Amino acid sequence: SAQESVITRDIHRTFPAHDYFKDTGGDGQESLYKICKAYSVYDEDIGYCQGQSFLAAVLLLHMPEEQAFCVLVKIMYDYGLRDLYKNNFEDLHCKFYQLERLMQEQLPDLHSHFSDLNLEAHMYASQWFLTLFTAKFPLCMVFHIIDLLLCESGISALTF
Repeated sequence: SAQESVITRDIHRTFPAHDYFKDTGGDGQESLYKICKAYSVYDEDIGYCQGQSFLAAVLLLHMPEEQAFCVLVKIMYDYGLRDLYKNNFEDLHCKFYQLERLMQEQLPDLHSHFSDLNLEAHMYASQWFLTLFTAKFPLCMVFHIIDLLLCESGISALTF
């Protein structure tokens, strides 16, 4: 299926330097593929979206495959991450707006600098939100972010 090819492409890009995920066809990539494929079948409306493999991979680093899948489903549904992918990414655009307003209020110099460069939140923050900050930050920081989000009532903690 089309989603299988996207998943396969994504798992090769997901933490390629990490020992658990670096080997093509290795245990890490195999488990990651299974979780992403299972989610794509489980959630028919959203399916698999590019970047979900990063969140699944972070979960796999802390728990067995079956539990990682269950936690992924919980995060997507109960913590609202899947809402970012729905309705033409309407909720994602809301997060961009919130981020820009927060920067304007809390970091006015940075906001002005970004404005001078015509740099908008969607240009740098899409991957942050869609991967729940798992793709572009050091893993030790990612682990703390995920812990905080799960302890602080989920994605609503991202409401600025």
